[in-house]
Amino acid sequence: MHCARLFFLAAVLALTLAPVVAHAQISADDLGFGVKTKALFGKEKPEIILQPTIPLAFTKFDCTRADGKKVLLGSGAIRAGAEKRIVIPQEKGVFVYKCNLFGKSGRESFGPFPAEFEVKVGQPPRIDIKPEDVDTENHRITVRLSEPAWKIELDIIGDNGSPIATVVKEFQSAPPGTPLTVEWKQQPDEVMARFMLQAFEPAEFFNGLESVTFVDIPHEDVVFETNKWDILPSEEGKLIAPLGEIMGELRKVAGAVPIELYIGGYTDTVGQPADNIELSKKRANSIAQWFAKKGLNVPIHFQGFGEGVLKVPTPDGTDEIRNRRASYVLSTQPPPANRGFPTKNWMRAR
Repeated sequence: MHCARLFFLAAVLALTLAPVVAHAQISADDLGFGVKTKALFGKEKPEIILQPTIPLAFTKFDCTRADGKKVLLGSGAIRAGAEKRIVIPQEKGVFVYKCNLFGKSGRESFGPFPAEFEVKVGQPPRIDIKPEDVDTENHRITVRLSEPAWKIELDIIGDNGSPIATVVKEFQSAPPGTPLTVEWKQQPDEVMARFMLQAFEPAEFFNGLESVTFVDIPHEDVVFETNKWDILPSEEGKLIAPLGEIMGELRKVAGAVPIELYIGGYTDTVGQPADNIELSKKRANSIAQWFAKKGLNVPIHFQGFGEGVLKVPTPDGTDEIRNRRASYVLSTQPPPANRGFPTKNWMRAR
């Protein structure tokens, strides 16, 4: 889910100007000098701001940018107390300017007053992320940005709602389109459920996204007849609520990272283990097909685990209804084996 958040600071930075050579009657404070140092590209401009306490006949700025470019700026007459904004013609990027300010008030000339300031022009980067870029198994995410990359902030949240990791990684203005990989560490028993990512370009404009990567869908288990896998009409009501939950989670991640549904089937310890695996597989597939027929338009996978993952430990041959169950998990990748899924032999239902 895109959570595109735009941060724009139109700060006016007041600078202290010290005259190198100037007439005593006119001081730097008389000029009311400031700089709007940050601008959103295409919509705003960085500006020098003058609001003098005395009338000015003209002003001139002789500036040298950090990359050596010469920038000459100026204004005509300004009334005392009036505000004058002089646009700084800068492309995207971050540059320090060293300037000398000259001018005239009435018959009195003033300057040079030296001034140094930093100007930032940029725009929030678009974030490009593909399903294979979210590697929950190896604990890394790769993104590409439409703007040069300054840094990425990443928060990883576990399936119990607790933070797993917070990572900040800088990229030294990597060119647009560069694969940017951020890795994190987590414990073997931790499962990543969602992540929040913010990507910054050099002028500190940023964009963000938040995506679910693992969601265990709560539900009431369907009861099947002995050794059968058809869903009885009387049991279909138990699938309506989880279908709504699944649809709701999918809406949350729309446009971000594609997510898929995994259905696992389980049995009690009555019968032979091999037969129970086959029975649980068929029952999981029946649930998968029901969801598909109801319009769930995402890849659906199923697998049977038989009596291999008991919810309630029992002796062999025990008829325990709590072990005859299914799990519904939305995930960006096959669910990790340490959370009730001992194997990864997933089959595609649709």
